[in-house]
Amino acid sequence: MKIYITTSDPRTAGIWMNAFRARDDVEVIETSATSVEADIIVMAGVWAFERYGGRPSHDHAQILPSERGDGFPLWVAIPPQLPVTRKGDEIVVREDFEGVSPAYFAIVRSLEEIRREFGNEVVILLRLPLLGMDDPHDEVTPISVARAVNEALGD
Repeated sequence: MKIYITTSDPRTAGIWMNAFRARDDVEVIETSATSVEADIIVMAGVWAFERYGGRPSHDHAQILPSERGDGFPLWVAIPPQLPVTRKGDEIVVREDFEGVSPAYFAIVRSLEEIRREFGNEVVILLRLPLLGMDDPHDEVTPISVARAVNEALGD
């Protein structure tokens, strides 16, 4: 697998580059274009459901065809959300997932599903704005995503 991580913010790019400096199969690119050649884009449900279909899941990532001719890769992977439960009037993360980073969970489950569907010979695009991960002040999310990539693809 090859993973491209893109952002148009130079500060965000720097933080993500630092998190992935030890990996040859991950490249962080500072660009606002979606023209990176990839087979699959991983995109949060908030952006993907209305456009490509699918519905919220807490178990696994959904992989849907991109048939809109919108310049995105041929496939869209929609990450799962952390499992939740109801406590009184509140919806909260299930107790057994309280210590799990939402970014880690989303990416590790997405990469696992992509590997099941397509094997290892695939190019993946993580466009940070479409994942809600494009914050130049967030140094925790890149570390969580790097841990997910390391687990899913091996160190």
